Amino acid sequence: MHFCKKAYDDNSQNPLWQYMHEYFVDRYSIEAMKILDTDRLDTQILYSIRLYCYGCVGMTREWLMNDNITPAETIVEMMFHSMPENIRRIFF
Repeated sequence: MHFCKKAYDDNSQNPLWQYMHEYFVDRYSIEAMKILDTDRLDTQILYSIRLYCYGCVGMTREWLMNDNITPAETIVEMMFHSMPENIRRIFF
């Protein structure tokens, strides 16, 4: 856990949280395009994916840095329930 805190606390030019955000946006986007059988996502879906990934990465950082009580499983469940409906319909 200490390593993760240090990695998330990095404010260098290419911090871990930024890499994670870009990685998850790419993964969600690629998977959504496969599911929808398209080579391009509409602006609203892409916005929702970016917003959701940004929020998840940010809340994970907040949890790591400030919360020593809430179990990881609870955090993941809350993230799932916070997913925007338009992308939840795609993936679930």
